[in-house]
Amino acid sequence: MAACLQERLPAATIAERIKTATGEEVSERTIARRKAEYEAETARRKAGREQMEDLLLAMRAGNRTASEMVNALAIEALMRDPDGTLAADPIALQQTSIAAERVRLQRDSMELKKRQIALEEQKFAALQAREQRAIDALKGDESKQLSPQDMLRKVKEIYGLKTDD
Repeated sequence: MAACLQERLPAATIAERIKTATGEEVSERTIARRKAEYEAETARRKAGREQMEDLLLAMRAGNRTASEMVNALAIEALMRDPDGTLAADPIALQQTSIAAERVRLQRDSMELKKRQIALEEQKFAALQAREQRAIDALKGDESKQLSPQDMLRKVKEIYGLKTDD
């Protein structure tokens, strides 16, 4: 009968197949009722699967935090079965939500640290370049003709320091 329900055959056809296969007569009304129950359950499962896929896509796209996902799932479960979620432990659900939020905060903190490190690396590269310019300025042929005061002035210019002129 399950195969017939999956094929979405009419109740009369299913009744005929059952009679042919088993010799047992089942009323079309009984089959129609079971078919309606089967289709409702199938539709409910399909909707749940689609909702989970949507939630996963939203999470992967970065549109939702983990704690929002846990809360959304809890609300969805409450809407689906208002009495059934009362059996679920609300404290455990809250702890899961807090743990998910903690993970999100740690991820955000890691991203911030990565950006800080990248900025520090840029600053360090700029300092190295400035130091190299100062070294190159003092090693050049024209620096041999400069007085120590002129060399100091040139280095101060490279570093952007105020000169006493």
